[in-house]
Amino acid sequence: MGFNFDEEANLTNQQLAEELAKITPMTVDEINALLPRKADKQRLQQLIEIVSKAESENKKIAALTTNIGELGGVVVKVVGALLKVV
Repeated sequence: MGFNFDEEANLTNQQLAEELAKITPMTVDEINALLPRKADKQRLQQLIEIVSKAESENKKIAALTTNIGELGGVVVKVVGALLKVV
């Protein structure tokens, strides 16, 4: 029996959605609909880590500014969903 990379990738993608659902007001289904790719879920996780750190607001803003190119798409999708725009 060979290793099924697609199955394993989907499993880890689902596990990541489940973990994100635990720390956000979104359900697993909402996360999967909004961010179907694992890479986007990882970016949301990175965004959450930046925002939830026990640092000053200025340090959080600096971290977001440094990473906005990578995180921008996720920020737009999540804020849009919260505002029911997307």
